[in-house]
Amino acid sequence: MIGTDFSIEADGWVVIPGFLDAEELSSVRANLASSLLARAPTCVRQPGNDLLPLRWDDVIVAKILRSKAHVQQIRGALAASDLKWLSGYLSAKAPESPALWRHQDWWCWDHPISFGLAAPQAAVLYYLDDTNERSGALRVLAGSHHATTPIHSELPPPDDVDASGLPADHPAMGNFPGQRTLSVRAGDAVVLDYRLLHGTPRQRRASPPRLHSAVVHPRLDKPSARAQGPSCDARRAARIDEAAAAGACDYADLLPTFAGAASLAINRCPPATFNVRDVNPAT
Repeated sequence: MIGTDFSIEADGWVVIPGFLDAEELSSVRANLASSLLARAPTCVRQPGNDLLPLRWDDVIVAKILRSKAHVQQIRGALAASDLKWLSGYLSAKAPESPALWRHQDWWCWDHPISFGLAAPQAAVLYYLDDTNERSGALRVLAGSHHATTPIHSELPPPDDVDASGLPADHPAMGNFPGQRTLSVRAGDAVVLDYRLLHGTPRQRRASPPRLHSAVVHPRLDKPSARAQGPSCDARRAARIDEAAAAGACDYADLLPTFAGAASLAINRCPPATFNVRDVNPAT
């Protein structure tokens, strides 16, 4: 079942209640400790958030990608004609972690796909525990995936090292009209347009990691929308020596394939002003 109060197209996110059932939650949690231990050396540390990468063949990833029901839930939430899994992480926040400032994660603003109504790429967040404002719940700004808002001009450049030291009174750390904090239950999933402005409040108490998968769903009938993933050279779904294993697995249709060495230009900064309704006035 998909929540009906919000939609990925109109609002920029949608909640899927009970995405993981009790048995699946127990299984994921059982695999969590070994995954954390194995990934600790490759942890990407950010203020307020540590990301531990997962591979396409990790047990936790495979469990979800093998489930036709789960894949169909994600496909339905996105109204996607195609789905490809791009990356996965365990996202962990320690107690008293600072707030994560408002930001958006889309990386290909020079490509025409950036200005479509549909999400060019989406994140699927799977929550392993009840989560609220005190334990790192997601804060989202409705509509910011489709048009610039006053806060866009206040945001630090995505790759600016000074962003790690944003003061508490910086505009990117504040509250805004239209903002929502998404309190969710264990097993719920949040599907998020990569262009949507989002962040988290300061972490007041300990909470277990959550799973973060990035899925890209190009509309394959539209040549201009065939953006497959950032830097094909650096972020292949599988190394050349394991391509055969990836191709033979029972969810190979969900794994992207890249031919050649060409990469799309990465630009993580949206235009000073944009409105996808100007590009899609009839919809």
